[in-house]
Parts: sequence; C-alpha cells; structure tokens
Amino acid sequence: MKNEKLKLWTGIGMATLIASSGVVASEHKEKHHDDMMTSGSAEGGEGGEHHGGEGGEGGEAGAAFSYFASGGEGGEGGEGGEGGSSAVSPVASDGAYVAMLQMMQGHLMAARELIKAGKVADGRPHLTHPWVELYGMVEPGLESRGQNDVSERLELLANQAGGVERWSDINKEFQAAWVALEKAVNAVDSKNAQSAGTVSRVVLSLTKQAVLEYDEALEEGRFVAVHEYQDGRGFVSSARDYLDSHQATLKKQNREAWRDAVKALDELQKAWPSAVPPEQPAVPVANVYSAQARLELALAPFLY
Repeated sequence: MKNEKLKLWTGIGMATLIASSGVVASEHKEKHHDDMMTSGSAEGGEGGEHHGGEGGEGGEAGAAFSYFASGGEGGEGGEGGEGGSSAVSPVASDGAYVAMLQMMQGHLMAARELIKAGKVADGRPHLTHPWVELYGMVEPGLESRGQNDVSERLELLANQAGGVERWSDINKEFQAAWVALEKAVNAVDSKNAQSAGTVSRVVLSLTKQAVLEYDEALEEGRFVAVHEYQDGRGFVSSARDYLDSHQATLKKQNREAWRDAVKALDELQKAWPSAVPPEQPAVPVANVYSAQARLELALAPFLY
C-alpha cells in the first residue's frame, strides 16, 4: 500500500483525482482513524454513547456523512469543509438520518450473508454492530420521528447474537429488526428526502465509508481486519439496494447520469468479490478510492 499514491479532493462536492507524489494511501487510513474518534452528530455524540464498540462507529459519521454537512444536503457547501461532520444531525437532516439507517442495514446484510454461508463466527459480530456502534448516533433522529420500535429490536438482536449457531436461531429477531429499520426509512417521506440529490448523497455516504473500511482492513497488501472488509461489502450492498429502489426518481431527472452511476457502482463493487476477503485484494486500494470518486462524478448532475 505504501506505493499506492492518491489524493482525493472534493471541490464544491465534485470529486477530482490528482496523482500526487507526496500523498500515499496510508494517509486515508490515518484520516479514517481520526474520524473514528469524532462523534457523528451534535445530539448523539455528546457523552460518547455508542454503546461500546471499538471507539464507536462515530467514525462512520465523519467523512462519510459529510455529504450532508454545512448545507451540503441542500446542494451548497459540498463536504462541509474541515470538521464539517460535527454539523451533521439525524434530527435536522433527513438524508443523514436515512444514511445512518442504511448503514445499519449494511451491517445486517453482512451478518445475514455470512451466517447463511456457514461463516457463523464471522457473522455474529455484525448482528451487534447496529446497536453497539451506530444506535447512539441515530437515536435522536429515531426519537424525533417516533420510531421507537427500532431500539428494542436492535438491542434484542445484539443480545441474541452470541448464541447463534445457525440462521434459524436468529431469523425471527433479524426479520423484526429489519422490518423496524425499513419502517423507519419509509417513514421519511419529505420532498427533500425523496429527491434525487438526497438519494445520491445517501449512496455516496455508504460507498465512501465502504472505501474507508476497505483501506482500514488492509496492511501491506493483505487483509488483516476481516470484519472491516465485510463492513465495506455490506455498506456497498446497501448502497446498491438504495440506488436501485430509487431508480425511477433518478431516471426521470437524468437517465444518462443514472446509467453512469450504475456502471460506476458496478466497478466499485468488484473490490468485494466475496463475503470472505480473498488472499490478495481484487482491486488495489488506490483504485477503490478512484472508483468511488467516479461514482461521485456520475451522480454530480443530481447534486447541483
């Protein structure tokens, strides 16, 4: 990875890749670590209540959710600038709130795929992540919208995870949690939340975090943090489902841009060819950053 050179700049929200002689991919890993130490929202972050976890996935509200910061959801302010993540609120921003819920679903997608494939030990932790790592951040948004059922369902799922030996052991609790999250997402029916711009930002938030997880999972060209690779796969899968479910809105506004976005997401997904990471990365980390930037470029017509 030391030879992978990349600098990802987002100027007024538009991704531009610049080959740089002084910036290496490991810088993104350092940035990701810094983001992991930052709370995701003003309401949810104070007091650090992320229900435990590895520093909490407050980091998933850092760079990834900055698409919604400092007016970004309205098309101004781009990524919100330095420290912009602190402005992201699941109460004030429908888009950030939905992205958080979709991130929870991405964790559950990873769990379901692994457990059904017989990789039960790998899948169990992902059942706990929505509750342990993300709930403290999204809780204010859920409460403000009256979606109180999510808490009970996610906590039960997390508590049952340790005893899972096969899919049938957790199917009922999983489905209840999934339905609660779907209900919470579907309840956000504001015009802004359903706009092509907000849909695009949700997709970009998920894929940006997926790339950060991919980078974090690698060390000297090998995957050493399997769960982070799996997180990334789950987030990209969630982004795919969300993009597909809103294709009518995007097609109506700009069919060509929608086609370009689908192609770009297809390319990005090639970095995660299987639930269990391959011996060698299918795609170099610098190319994964590039692929996510191309997705942002493809979605740009919906953002501005």
